[in-house]
Amino acid sequence: MDRNTIIGTILIALFIIAYFFITKPSPEEIAKQQRYIDSVQQVEYKKREIARQTEDSLAKLQQQVQVTELNMPDSLKQVAAQKEFGRYAAAAVGTEQFDVLRNNKIEVTFSNKGGKPYRVHVNEYKTYYQKPLYLLSGDSTKFGLRLSEIGKSTNSLFFTKVSQTTSSDSVQTLTYRLYAGQYAYIDYIYKLEPDSYAVQMLIQTVGMDQYIKESRLSLYWETYMNSFEKSRKIEGQNTNLVWKYYEDDVESLNAHASEPKKEDITGKVKWVGFKYQYFSAIIIAKENFERGGQVVSKPLSENDSSLKILSAELFIPNQKSNELTFYFGPNHYPTLKKQGAEIEGILDLGWFGFITKFAIIPIFNWLNSFLTNFGLIILLLTIILKISLFPLTFKSYISTARMRVLKPQTDEIAAKYPNPADAMKRQQATMEMYRKAGVNPMGGCLPMLIQFPILIAMFRFFPASIELRQESFLWAEDLSSYDSILSLPFSIPFYGDHVSLFTLLMAVSMIFVNQLNMSNTTTTPGMPNMKVMMWIMSIMMVFWFNSYSSGLSYYYFLANVITLLQTFIIRQMIDDKKILAKIEANKKNPKKKSSFQERLEKMAREQQRLRK
Repeated sequence: MDRNTIIGTILIALFIIAYFFITKPSPEEIAKQQRYIDSVQQVEYKKREIARQTEDSLAKLQQQVQVTELNMPDSLKQVAAQKEFGRYAAAAVGTEQFDVLRNNKIEVTFSNKGGKPYRVHVNEYKTYYQKPLYLLSGDSTKFGLRLSEIGKSTNSLFFTKVSQTTSSDSVQTLTYRLYAGQYAYIDYIYKLEPDSYAVQMLIQTVGMDQYIKESRLSLYWETYMNSFEKSRKIEGQNTNLVWKYYEDDVESLNAHASEPKKEDITGKVKWVGFKYQYFSAIIIAKENFERGGQVVSKPLSENDSSLKILSAELFIPNQKSNELTFYFGPNHYPTLKKQGAEIEGILDLGWFGFITKFAIIPIFNWLNSFLTNFGLIILLLTIILKISLFPLTFKSYISTARMRVLKPQTDEIAAKYPNPADAMKRQQATMEMYRKAGVNPMGGCLPMLIQFPILIAMFRFFPASIELRQESFLWAEDLSSYDSILSLPFSIPFYGDHVSLFTLLMAVSMIFVNQLNMSNTTTTPGMPNMKVMMWIMSIMMVFWFNSYSSGLSYYYFLANVITLLQTFIIRQMIDDKKILAKIEANKKNPKKKSSFQERLEKMAREQQRLRK
């Protein structure tokens, strides 16, 4: 590192420290902010108190209504229920009861009110605060068939529990029934197998043809998406509603939208998923859901305990039986793929997802099969990737070395055509010199462009990798979220209220890599100052990555360190004098002009003709 670089690093560090202290609020501002927080808390307390009083009043009113209903003659009760619920009047009143199907993976609690999955506990995982993790949590979930005859959903009607059994192979089944008449009913039959995240559901109708005239049934599902992770902001950006068209692409709503999003389903759908950052609740049709329906996402405020409300209206054929499957489990690629129906598509792995699927994930899982320290796994994964890309790195360095040894000759051409009006002649002469020397000026860029998709794939892999969730390494308590060595008493726009050490290490290593690359690269007159651009990029990376996965920052830091080592090794292997001698020998052999150079010369001739 030269003196200017060291001075620049120190000045930037001093600038950041000074910024922290300058923007630090005064004691008066802190006191004012505290008074504001206290006033907000008082308002929130009053709002909760009013809500509680309102609930008490409603409860008392409901009791009065119930007492009034009890005092009503039975004939009047029957008339009122019959008027609102028709033939389902007997199911409109009841006592909510719960039944459970469980295995080593999940525990699903069902309610006879709606005959629906009421609560889903994922046994092997906990929230960031080490609380039980519930994908569905009680009354916040609605599920049922819409009965057009009464204009209501089965979600509010009480089913009758018909049976609950466990077979010899530990397969558990639970059957709920909704009567429309003595010989007409709808059955919900649930089945849970051992060691599975999937709950199978069979919807059967018996004697309902005279009551349901539509060719298809509307199925509605809605739930509140709870917060499980350390960073609510990042979790909210990764919580979304995703669906896959039958034999077609996977679609999703805009997860970053701050306003409610709604979209009509335009074709047949295979599955619809309510996706958390690391978990999903997915409903899958054995064949497909009918064309039509709608999906909706409603973001909630930061003061709410939940992130969003997601809902989907789907259509199933009006037939004697319809088979569905619920998946309640982790967004773990091998587990999702094993389930079938291509539900692994719920993972957004980006444009270069094929690299993640066929290279990164297999290597990662192979390392995880005999290692449990994820910091070491990321290190070995980085080494494997860098070694496999070494031939491209070597080729790129050779190309930049050739450009470097030719710099005196490019300077001579620049001196020969100093006039800006002769820029085309200067470029043409430079390309002619490169052609004779057998040097491709793009040779250093193309190998780097080939490596770029891998960098993007890793950028999408780490934040989506549930394997890193709540796994600690060194000072990072959770590699799937940001690491913090210092909590700030204030929040910096676009940066946050904490300092991530892995991000700082990544940025510093990036500065060293850029500095080393710049020393090996020739600069083109008229081009922007690349050193300044590299410094700006390094500083921006600190802001971008401060709240990202610490595993990602750790990976980029390791990649930069290995790049530095590779560069030093390659420097020992390459002799600039030998490269120059080989280039001079190439000049003696005639070279055919490339199509690019022919086009460049044609443009120069056309430009000269227009000037004349």
